[in-house]
Amino acid sequence: MQIKLDWYSFTFPIGQVGDGDGSYEVMQILLSFHDFTLHAFLDIVTARTWSFESSAGFYKYRIRCPKSGLCISWKPYNQYAQAELSGQVCDYVTARMAITDLMNASHGRCTRCDLATDFETDVLPADFVAMRGPSRITSNGHQNSPTGLTEYVGSRSSGRMARVYRYFGPHPRSHLLRVEVEYKGDAAKQLVAEISSSGLILATASANLPFAWMHPLWDIDRAAVSKIPARYYDRNGAGTLAWLNDSVAPALRKAHEKGLIDLAMWIYKHFDDILKD
Repeated sequence: MQIKLDWYSFTFPIGQVGDGDGSYEVMQILLSFHDFTLHAFLDIVTARTWSFESSAGFYKYRIRCPKSGLCISWKPYNQYAQAELSGQVCDYVTARMAITDLMNASHGRCTRCDLATDFETDVLPADFVAMRGPSRITSNGHQNSPTGLTEYVGSRSSGRMARVYRYFGPHPRSHLLRVEVEYKGDAAKQLVAEISSSGLILATASANLPFAWMHPLWDIDRAAVSKIPARYYDRNGAGTLAWLNDSVAPALRKAHEKGLIDLAMWIYKHFDDILKD
């Protein structure tokens, strides 16, 4: 049972930034970021050029640090920008600063905090979620996709929800079941305060109490801070691989068995240049 911070975001004041994506606007955003965090990230993010990428939702502009992966989003003439740390970025940052220092750097302005708990097990998400005690959180749902299985407990529009999921192979975490709680708004701020005062493990235990997990896997006395790295996973590539395995390979076998093609010759014809390499 391994626990980790898997998402963290917070807002910070930027004053009045106009509608532009030039070097002046970026410089103003980054200066405001470093001033607000009391320069806690100076050695973590790059001092060079940040790259622009597509934004979503409320914000119009979004930049990414090529060194750490940390992102900052903002909207023209809005007085606050948002810093976002994905799972990979959380790993990168907390390897270089204490998690409490990260919390302190956001000065009580956390907007979202996700805590993940991983189990090395064959248990399916639905079987884990089925074993719950009495809880005020009753809404639930599930999603089956080519890449894995997910169960949802709680509503995304509320201050807290949980995802219980596992990936199919070849995902590097396909051997793990993950229980992930997502806290937003005031609930996130309270969770951050608890992490700062009680530590990650006890705060994770508290954050999961509303979901009333009763599965034998859930034993907080066996919990440890995770050393499992968050790795980039190519979802489009995984979909292509699933298509090759589930559709193309059976079709080739069927064509060969019906005498429509000689499989060995077909492979030689289409992939001779690759096979020579």
